[in-house]
Amino acid sequence: MSEAAVTSTASGELAPWAHADLPEPPMPRGLSWIGVCGPGVIVLGVSIGSGEFLLGPATFVKHGLSLLWVTLVAVFFQTVFNTELMRYTVATGEPVVTGFMRTKPGKTFWAWFYAFLYFLQIGWPAWAATAAGAIFFLFLGRLATPPADSLTIYFIGIATFLACMGVLLLGKRIARTLEMLNWVLVVCILGGFLVLGLIYVPAGTWGAALAGFGGYDATQHRFDFLPENLDILLLGALVGYSGGGGVLNITQ
Repeated sequence: MSEAAVTSTASGELAPWAHADLPEPPMPRGLSWIGVCGPGVIVLGVSIGSGEFLLGPATFVKHGLSLLWVTLVAVFFQTVFNTELMRYTVATGEPVVTGFMRTKPGKTFWAWFYAFLYFLQIGWPAWAATAAGAIFFLFLGRLATPPADSLTIYFIGIATFLACMGVLLLGKRIARTLEMLNWVLVVCILGGFLVLGLIYVPAGTWGAALAGFGGYDATQHRFDFLPENLDILLLGALVGYSGGGGVLNITQ
């Protein structure tokens, strides 16, 4: 793809695409697949968060494991969507956000629009504040209680946010730094959950979870796709957070 394809014309519109050959597909063998999966590990690491720790458990405790079919469907459609986003980049040589900027009302509008969405979901330091509560508990062995501990949580959140920024700024290659950190994050979190699940979760619960992916309620011995008194807002949040929801999809 030529350089002209990603610059602006005199009228402010993005220049049209140029013709070029598609890149050669990677042909990894054995453990070299790990290197190819590097960028995906970054997205996976970012995707592990409040959806898994808060929304998912809250939904299934309140309504039962038969709602796991929602996660399966949401992840399936996100996979289709994500695949098309990546195909766009392979075919055009530009991120899909740049492709969005080719549509009306113009690149300036979409640039500010998506910058705002990214800030709300990823840039806003709410995750650092949430992590501050976990750090507080880790070192003091008790939950923070407002208002006595509010100032402490505030400063821990600021320190956490700045520390994360410092790690990225000090790394010579930001993408490589993120990849290494997220390999540790993913292995420790998912591996830890697997070990804890094997130790503490009864076999019957594992079976109920597997049946829940098909909408079957193992406790009532019937299919129950939408339980009574369903909290639709909670369900919508679960759908949105399943997989790499929101603007995280676009980063792929």
